[in-house]
Amino acid sequence: MARMRTHDGAICSPIEVLERYLAKGGTNIVRAAFEHSYFVHPDEVRQKTPVYPDRARLSRKHYPKRDRGARGTWKGREVRLSDNSVAQSAWARYSGRRIERASGYGVRHVWGHPWDPDAFTAGWNLCYMPFWAGMLTERQHPHPVLEAAIRQAAWDLFFRHDPVCVPPDFVTNPEIDLDALLCGQPILVLVEEADRADRPTVPPGASDDEISARIRDIRSASRQSWSNLLKAVQALQGKPHEPFGTRNVQATAKSTLRRIQRETGLDLAALESLLTTIRL
Repeated sequence: MARMRTHDGAICSPIEVLERYLAKGGTNIVRAAFEHSYFVHPDEVRQKTPVYPDRARLSRKHYPKRDRGARGTWKGREVRLSDNSVAQSAWARYSGRRIERASGYGVRHVWGHPWDPDAFTAGWNLCYMPFWAGMLTERQHPHPVLEAAIRQAAWDLFFRHDPVCVPPDFVTNPEIDLDALLCGQPILVLVEEADRADRPTVPPGASDDEISARIRDIRSASRQSWSNLLKAVQALQGKPHEPFGTRNVQATAKSTLRRIQRETGLDLAALESLLTTIRL
């Protein structure tokens, strides 16, 4: 049996204790958090943000006396109120991954404002983090450097170059040197698992007609034009192509083309040939 000792002194700050132990291991809270925190791919966010524009999270302040499922109004716009499960659903759609239940991970809102339907299920506002790291970005247990670092990562991914959308007023550049904080450690972007993402959904030996039908379905669901898909397959091969209308159009066309490639199992040259035929 372990011996007992009474303690009549001050209680140490658990965050300071964690920092001290991590430092002994040659790292710090920011680097440890980033080693196990994940963002979604900017291309996926450009295609649709937010995922559920008519949903907002419950808030006593902004939607008083409203329960889950009730209707509320945000700046003259009707929304349906939800708990964080809707943000989790948005994360799954963006990343192609199911939420791991009872895993110690959770979806956090990088910039907060979950009561705002433009931010609640927006990919630029979501990060999948270990509970211990996520709680340090909240008001109850703040770690200002980690919070600023997570926001800097989100800004760099989604708004620094080719913004995924016009940033709201509450989204600003923290202007910290994230690379110095991370000592060259990368920002992690979660995508489909390799064994799932690389597996064609069109069965082996499928005919050109079957493959063409799947391509038509994907094109229709993503609302891409044939011309943009053809430009995308040419661009991904480094070939000359007609210009895209905007950078966002280019990004979404390439993202759709990559999905077609995954699901058909065709290489880019074969896809270019098939897309040319389908267009005619």
